[in-house]
Amino acid sequence: MLPTLGDGWQVTQNDSVIDGTDMTHPTVSIIMPVYNGSKYLASAIESALAQTYPAIQLILVNDCSTDHSAEIIHGYLPDPRITFLSNPANSGVAASRNVALKHATGTFISFHDQDDLWLPNKLSLQVDALLRHPEAGLLHTRYARIDSEGALLPEYRSLDEASFGNSSAETLVGNVFEEIFISNDIQPLTSIIPKKVLDEVGWFNPDLPGVDDYELWLRIARRYPVGHLQTITGFWRIHATQQSKQGYAMLLIRLKALDTFLSADPEAAKHVNRAAYVQRMHGMNRGAANHYFYNLQDHKTARQYFLKALKLKPDDADSLVKLAYCSLPDRARNLLRHLKKTLVRQTRSHKP
Repeated sequence: MLPTLGDGWQVTQNDSVIDGTDMTHPTVSIIMPVYNGSKYLASAIESALAQTYPAIQLILVNDCSTDHSAEIIHGYLPDPRITFLSNPANSGVAASRNVALKHATGTFISFHDQDDLWLPNKLSLQVDALLRHPEAGLLHTRYARIDSEGALLPEYRSLDEASFGNSSAETLVGNVFEEIFISNDIQPLTSIIPKKVLDEVGWFNPDLPGVDDYELWLRIARRYPVGHLQTITGFWRIHATQQSKQGYAMLLIRLKALDTFLSADPEAAKHVNRAAYVQRMHGMNRGAANHYFYNLQDHKTARQYFLKALKLKPDDADSLVKLAYCSLPDRARNLLRHLKKTLVRQTRSHKP
């Protein structure tokens, strides 16, 4: 069930035939990892199968779900467009996507999560745009957020009909590597990538749960222009169990993704404005350091992150003081904590 856009609304359909001979309707493989997704899974599958684009392969990968996800999937298996795979052990989203890629027959690869929704003309619009811009290594679109019940969040309710699935929307293509290094807003649910690009740059990194897509986007953007179709084609469902809402855990894994990417491609840092690069990497390392310092009281790990932060901003006085504290032996830190508590008690006792 698609979100309600308002009385009398209809999503603009793009039923035009794509120009070309051999590439009139290249197959799009849709990859959907599934893990305990029974609440929204049927709606997600139906929004993929309802595409107006005629040549699709929907690859569902059951990652050892313990709910009714497998039963829901089996209800759709008579559809010959579906390829159903099951992991022998729970492996995570990235590994499941890689399993699906091994079975993908499409010229293009798209990604659909088990709790999100697509407009019916999403793939038609995107394939059309990609064939007009063959230089693009990735093409994504705008998206709207919906709540757990499928209703548009307030900031999207005032948008007009032309904002959704607009066949006349412009496609912007350019070098966005620096932009997404600093702040990424490319969502898997609106992304489509030529399979040959994935085979060239490499697939998803299973060691980066929750940000495996981001690290892949960086690898693609280093080598190819990225296209952005200026219309909403998908709906990102916001709910409490999402990995992307897990605070410090996501900060640490995002930092790991950037470190992994930069270790493999050290020259990439030179393609980011130095001041912006320092602000991004210093802020993330300092945030990780403070997490270990305050929340976990793991001074050894905090010290490592403070050192990284200070390498980027040597005049960061706060990090310098905390680094010095982290470098003390446990005995000295315990003594300082005891002195601090004593001073606090004495101060309070002398208050009138």
